Amino acid sequence: MNGKTVSRSLRRVLLAVATGAVLSSGGAVMAPSADASMGKLAVCNATWYGAVGEIPEGWPTASGEGFHRLALKAAHNSLPFGKKVKVTYKGKSVTVTINDRGGFSSPTCLDLTYGAFTQIANTDLGNIVVNYEVLN
Repeated sequence: MNGKTVSRSLRRVLLAVATGAVLSSGGAVMAPSADASMGKLAVCNATWYGAVGEIPEGWPTASGEGFHRLALKAAHNSLPFGKKVKVTYKGKSVTVTINDRGGFSSPTCLDLTYGAFTQIANTDLGNIVVNYEVLN
């Protein structure tokens, strides 16, 4: 890499950090988008819930469905219950079903169950930037 390439790359990273944007895999700066319509990709932060003892197994979620920490489910502020969403992080994907609501604000838009989060990342990360697509 020459000096101009490093400088340009550093500027992209600094711009992304300063504005809350994210970098695509190609290095382009993309504004975070908290909502995707069916078939469109969006970018947001995802967190996880369901640590051992945090929520009792079977406890009702906002949809009325019982909570199971290993299920492939997620909370979202506005997507309808039952929507399937493909969530991708660093080349790993998981398809989850929306069955709960979150009380979070941008740039976080998804709260994955422990089971779903572990399919794509280490829970020690806590909060990751993901691409997601509404499937149905």
